Parts: sequence; structure tokens; C-alpha cells
Amino acid sequence: MYKKRWTVMLVMVCAIIALSGCQTGKSLLKTQNEGPQLPEAALPTYMVGEYFTFDDGSSRMVAAVSGEWVTWQYKTGTVTKGYRNFIIPALTWTSVHRYSEGKTTASADLLWPLAVGKKGTYDFQQTISKHDATESNELSRSWSCAVEGTERVSVAAGTFDTYVIACNRYSSTSHKWRASRRFYYAPDLGHYVLQEDRYRSRSDKKRELVSYGFRSIVLPEKDQIKLNRTLQKALSNNADGIASTWTSTTGEVTAMLIPISSYNVTNGEECREYHSVYNVKGRIRKNVRVVCKQSNGHWQRVK
Repeated sequence: MYKKRWTVMLVMVCAIIALSGCQTGKSLLKTQNEGPQLPEAALPTYMVGEYFTFDDGSSRMVAAVSGEWVTWQYKTGTVTKGYRNFIIPALTWTSVHRYSEGKTTASADLLWPLAVGKKGTYDFQQTISKHDATESNELSRSWSCAVEGTERVSVAAGTFDTYVIACNRYSSTSHKWRASRRFYYAPDLGHYVLQEDRYRSRSDKKRELVSYGFRSIVLPEKDQIKLNRTLQKALSNNADGIASTWTSTTGEVTAMLIPISSYNVTNGEECREYHSVYNVKGRIRKNVRVVCKQSNGHWQRVK
């Protein structure tokens, strides 16, 4: 009799734990939101030239945008192509020694616009091969994602109000938990500022945003020439804190070029630090640069 009662109680306890999402001990999902109130967030709209650098040394720049597709160029030379929806892994990528081709059941706008409580699942298959065709591996995974809440987070790049998106990865065959990934997406920035990864059989990882900006090298040549002329004049004529402005031919990009500090190095060379503050379709991107004046009067970047 007592044994039967204890069995019933044990079943009830297990059911409560299962409903609370604690049965694996690995889930990232929270049950209630105590973060800042944010409006629904639309998918990010990247523009060629925007870049993001993280504290693990990784840096990526938007190399191409076409509809829902974004191509990223990494500092290491790796190139990836995938949806603007960054919670879905890249559909293709190419590195020095390998390349990958994938497919997914996920829609391009899975979970978007972001709102607390939204959930979605998808499958992802990919084939990773060596360029010399000596090796090829096929992987199949299942993902379960949810917008678990909002949170104000501080990283090296600043303090941001973010949506927290938590995704759990499972084996497509055994259905066992393999890894979790949490993104902290800042709508005002248009990108995530923190990524946390947890694994079943290896060390956890975390990446924080260190800096973000815009690389003018992607602009048409005539825009680059006009921008450089404006910069050279600002560095030669403007006092610290006085800005000069520039606008691209299309009007999609504007910039404020602001000398910040001036000093001489040991050999007497005149140098200045300046900020180039870009407005890229309404998103602010700032570069911090150091230049020194050459014998011909031209300011040359040194940092």
C-alpha cells in the first residue's frame, strides 16, 4: 500500500518537473520575463560594408545582400551564405580547407518578428567536404528555438536592450540533447551582441561584441574619392571636436568625420585620432582611427 502511494507521488513529481522544463538540466529556456519592455523586432536589414568584431578575435563583414540572403566575409578568409535570420546556421560556407552545403526545413523568418514567447522548430542537414575530395561527412540535426525574454546586457561595445533567443540542438536519430545556443539580439544595433554556447561533450563558449562599424572600401570608387577628400580636409583644417560631413551618391550612407585628439610622436611626426560616424540606413556605425601626416601633407592611417 505504502509502496503504491510512493510510486504515485514519484510520478506526480516527475510530471511537475517535466512541465517546468527541468528534466534535462540543460535547457536554456526561462519561464517568465523580467527584462526591459521592447516592441516586436523585425528581421535585421544588413548593408554591404557593415562589420562586427567579437572578443574571441573573430570579425565578419557583410559582403553581399540579396533578399533574405546575406554573404559574410570573415577575417580568416572564410565566406558564408545564409538567411538574414542568424539563428539558422549558414546554408553554405567555404574555408581554406573545407566547404559545406546544407538545407533546412526552417522558414527564412522563423520566430520573426521577435516577441517574448515565440517558439519554432526545424531540421538542418549539411555535408562538409574537403576541397581535395578526400573526405566528406554528413550531419543531421534538429533544433528547437524560443524567444525566452529580454535583457539589458553590457559588453565591450556598449550596453544594449536585447531579445534573448535560446535554441537547443538535438540528435536527429537519438533525439538526445547535444548543445544549446543563446543569442542576445539588440534591435537598435541590428545584430546580436552576445552569443553563449553550451555543449554536451566539450567546453562552453561565449563571445561578446567588441566593436562594430562600416568599411568604406565597399563604396563605389567615386564615393570613396569624395569621402577621402572630405576626410583629408577635416584632418588638415578642423580643430579637435569639429566635424565635417559626407553623403554617398545614393544617400543611403552619410558620415560625420570628427578629429578627436592631436599629438606628435617621438620623431616629431604629427598624428591625430579621429572618429568616422556613419549612418547606414538609420543605423549608427562608428570607426576609430589613428592617422599621421606624411611629408607630402597627406594623412596616412597607422591604426
